[in-house]
Amino acid sequence: MKDKRTAILEATLTLISERGFHNTPMSLIAKTSGVSAGIIYHYFANKEELINELYKEIKLEYLHATLADYSEDLPLKERFYSTWNNYIRYSLSNPIKVLFLDQFENSPLVKHVEEDFSEVIAPFFHLFGQGLEEGAFISLPPLILFELSFAPAAALIKRHFAGFVNMDDELTQAVADACWDAITI
Repeated sequence: MKDKRTAILEATLTLISERGFHNTPMSLIAKTSGVSAGIIYHYFANKEELINELYKEIKLEYLHATLADYSEDLPLKERFYSTWNNYIRYSLSNPIKVLFLDQFENSPLVKHVEEDFSEVIAPFFHLFGQGLEEGAFISLPPLILFELSFAPAAALIKRHFAGFVNMDDELTQAVADACWDAITI
């Protein structure tokens, strides 16, 4: 059997994806994970902490997957396409996690997360900062360049999950090209 903490987190993710945050009581999480409510409170002080920890773990997994094989030694364009395609691959392979991240990040719960992801996301901002320094990118703040690059991907992934778009290889490449073109000079 998986460790109890992992079972609790997995049950929480499944239940929230089916029922939402407010319709997922701790008692149901306990039942679904196969542990007692007391065990849940051994690992997490309350439901909010449990959901925040789930968010942190999934967010870090997503960031690490997106930055897999990232190397400052690669040309700027290759780093951009690598991270962009990694993001798409992770998203398509992990729909429940991606939808949870979206749901969490668009809820009041996000205000309570104290995790600082700046060290993990530093390569993104180095990429955009370097592009600005080299004059390869349009003159906008790195955060805006990041949004112009990845927000379209995130929106299309949601449309894919809803059945409005099929993010096949051809469309993925075309959108990556459009995002690159949107930020380069």
